[in-house]
Amino acid sequence: MIVPCGALRTIKQRRFHAHRRYFWTFEAEIMVLGWCWGQPETEPEPPPKTETRGTEPQASQPPALDPAGDPPPPVGPIIRPIIHTVPSMISEITAGEDNTGQCLATVVSNIGTFCFGIAIGWSAPAEALVMHHNAYSFTPSKQEWTWVCALLTIGAATWSIPMGLLMKTHGCKWVMMLQLVPIGLGWSMLIFANSVYMLYVGRFMQGMCGALCVVVPTYTVEISHIRHRGALVSVFHGAFMLGVMYSYAIGTFLDLWIINISNLVLLLLCLLQLLIPESPAYYWARGKFSAADESLRWLRGKKYDTSREMRQLMLEGTRSDMAIHQNIMLGFKRKKTRRSLCRASALTIMQTLSGSTVLIFYSIHILLSMHLNYECSAALAVAEIFGFLVCFMLVDLVGRRPLLIITSLATFCCTLYLGICFKLKLITDHENSVPGASLVSMSLASLAYTAGLGPLTWLINVELFVKPMRPLGCSLSATLNWLTAFTVIMWYGSGHEHRLAKPGVFFLMATVSLLVCIYGIIFLPETKGLTPHKIQQRLGGFMNQRNVPTIDSSSDDSDD
Repeated sequence: MIVPCGALRTIKQRRFHAHRRYFWTFEAEIMVLGWCWGQPETEPEPPPKTETRGTEPQASQPPALDPAGDPPPPVGPIIRPIIHTVPSMISEITAGEDNTGQCLATVVSNIGTFCFGIAIGWSAPAEALVMHHNAYSFTPSKQEWTWVCALLTIGAATWSIPMGLLMKTHGCKWVMMLQLVPIGLGWSMLIFANSVYMLYVGRFMQGMCGALCVVVPTYTVEISHIRHRGALVSVFHGAFMLGVMYSYAIGTFLDLWIINISNLVLLLLCLLQLLIPESPAYYWARGKFSAADESLRWLRGKKYDTSREMRQLMLEGTRSDMAIHQNIMLGFKRKKTRRSLCRASALTIMQTLSGSTVLIFYSIHILLSMHLNYECSAALAVAEIFGFLVCFMLVDLVGRRPLLIITSLATFCCTLYLGICFKLKLITDHENSVPGASLVSMSLASLAYTAGLGPLTWLINVELFVKPMRPLGCSLSATLNWLTAFTVIMWYGSGHEHRLAKPGVFFLMATVSLLVCIYGIIFLPETKGLTPHKIQQRLGGFMNQRNVPTIDSSSDDSDD
């Protein structure tokens, strides 16, 4: 890049020099790496006696000067080894890699997520047992039961930020283990409840386990390889939905006291989390380099060469990031950090408004309003499982943005069709006019949601932030998600028998799904296969174009 001499004497001179030094250093590192990877590992063969390359200089010779006296840019000797050795580079990077460790750590860390999904799904099957079958010695009113459902979201909203800050100082592993305390006490309160107030306290304490929405995705991102990051983080939403389905299933043939005791006993499985390591990024930030290396070997295999990932951890620890580690509030002085927070918060709010909360807490009422029985919920469960598998297999292949846009369009079409069906039902007053088509459309909407917005929200929520800002940034966006869920539950729960059967509910879901699609096209950067700092570079422009380091953009980048 040719820079006029007069421009260097502007007020942005220091910033321009800093950015130029940064990109020159990065380019020099790429040149060195490309040169090293291009060298043969065995002894070099002697050069041929008769055959030479005509005008191309040898790699060991200095480049020739052009007529102006300046050497040409060293493109050929650097790019050519990289192009010709890409297969060998990939084989070297993956040499000795064993994915068993990171897959096992992902599954074990999501045991708590499964238990939290059970707690969330408990309210739907328990409503009939409590309100009509005298499962307790008391019977709550409809308004009191609405508070029983809603207080779980309040507990999650109040506990997310403290646990996020604790995650910064004590690591993700021990914060995940800590969630056993509130959810265990919550199930104990439900077992021995003799008044509606004990139900209130128990549900609030169960909701405190909602901090896992911050801790588990962050932990999974930090332990997973960049090639498998999306698929492994999507397991979080899969475990969550599996817990909800489990709660629905056992609620059909077991008494409530047996359900509560069995769910409390299931928490013992979370003790397996003692066997998994803490994330390498946490050890590196605390200066425990040998522990970070051991963690990587546990996750990638004992024969895996950890030098590249250790070097990547070192490169990500810039001076500005180290300053944020000392005072996390300094991160909000960055313009791109504020953009990350706004975009992540908007996505988490739209996830709740798209109908996920309504389908979890009031799916039985929706089915009854369609004149369908309780067993039809099995179709929704099958659709959600299939949607999770679609996301698991495609998120690291097609990327986050295309998957989110396509699934949001599918959800928009399905929920719009549901709204039209209910509108025609009100006009024709024919009760059996829409059940079959409505069930198919609702199943497709659940499939599209589970394949897109559901798991991608928590993945993108972590990826949009640099590592030092993840504890607080992800916690703030998750808190807004739970507060929105509380508002939705209180609004629907105040008159769900009439409100859920109205077409306006599904038209609202369709509108939010369309907004998610537009949001993905305009504001969401593609994060597949990118490091946190490269993702930050994509947050600056309209339509997610890359920022080009120029004099004019240096003022914006200086906030980083």
